[in-house]
Amino acid sequence: MWGASNMARSIVQIIPATLEHAQALIPHVRQADIDEFYALNLSTPEEVLASGINLSTKSWTAIFNGEVAAIFGVSPASIIGGVGIPWLVGSDILEKHQKAFLRRCKPFVGLMLQIYPELLNYVDERNYIAKAWLHWLGFKLEDAQPIGALNYPFHKFTMNARAK
Repeated sequence: MWGASNMARSIVQIIPATLEHAQALIPHVRQADIDEFYALNLSTPEEVLASGINLSTKSWTAIFNGEVAAIFGVSPASIIGGVGIPWLVGSDILEKHQKAFLRRCKPFVGLMLQIYPELLNYVDERNYIAKAWLHWLGFKLEDAQPIGALNYPFHKFTMNARAK
């Protein structure tokens, strides 16, 4: 058990994602992520996590002090290849350990770029924490445009291995 003086220290594990991890994360998914999934394609966290894990080339679970804090990965954009779709579903637990996660997740973007020389996805304009995280990781965010099921503004974000 952690003493009060050790509470700030995070024990971080990043391991291959499983559907069991998804089940543990679902009750804790950040409201901003829930809103984003619904605005884009009327999806629930359960649907996003199941398809994310099942369709991804690689997916990982971030565990902080024994609790599932996030699941993230990269999926192929098409069968042609070359473009990957990075994704992340986070929790309130992740927000408490942002700095530890940022330090640990950056190498995984490098792994994604080894598989797919171009990464591309969209982030809800309202999802401030996700936008800050993407910016810190080095993604280029374009001006928001209305897209998706609800026609809300989303930023396209990209990263190219050749530009790094």
